[in-house]
Amino acid sequence: LTQISFLALCAFVNRLGLEASSGYGVACKIVSFAMLVPSALMQSMASFVSQNIGAGKKKRAKKSMLTGIGVGVTIGCVVFALILLKGDLLAGIFSTDPAVIRNAYDYLKGFAPEAILTCLVFSYIGYFNGHGKTIPVMVQGISASFLVRVPLSYLFSIQKGATLTTIGYAVPLASVYGIIFFTICYLVFLRKMKK
Repeated sequence: LTQISFLALCAFVNRLGLEASSGYGVACKIVSFAMLVPSALMQSMASFVSQNIGAGKKKRAKKSMLTGIGVGVTIGCVVFALILLKGDLLAGIFSTDPAVIRNAYDYLKGFAPEAILTCLVFSYIGYFNGHGKTIPVMVQGISASFLVRVPLSYLFSIQKGATLTTIGYAVPLASVYGIIFFTICYLVFLRKMKK
């Protein structure tokens, strides 16, 4: 379902023309690399948390989430700076067309905060999956995709003077929603554990 929401975002980008569409395609290749670290953190955290929960070490499971957030955000800041400051050079790896590179860089400027925010969201996902609490993960994924990312990207794409940068903002805004959602779930979860 998350991938379907990104297909919708692609459809909205296609309205901006061939160069914008090509630039978005190049940017997506860079995004795939940027998402490797948060994805690896999420998967390893789910395993680490579940092992510690199984061993009865709840504090260690919580500490692993906080450590994962710290490591992820640190790496995310480096990736953020690289994308924001040198996104045109990264796009140049995949295309030699100046217009495509410019459009890819435009999208990456809007996307760049996602390199940091995803590390937070994916750390929460790993923590909840490790606890076997998959319902909040599913609800967040679906609601972030279809109540935040798709509507915002559509809204940004129909504005006069729409750019790939403004459409790109829909992705990190969906992650901001995810962070708020998971923080509330986490606080509720901690309260239930204390009882």
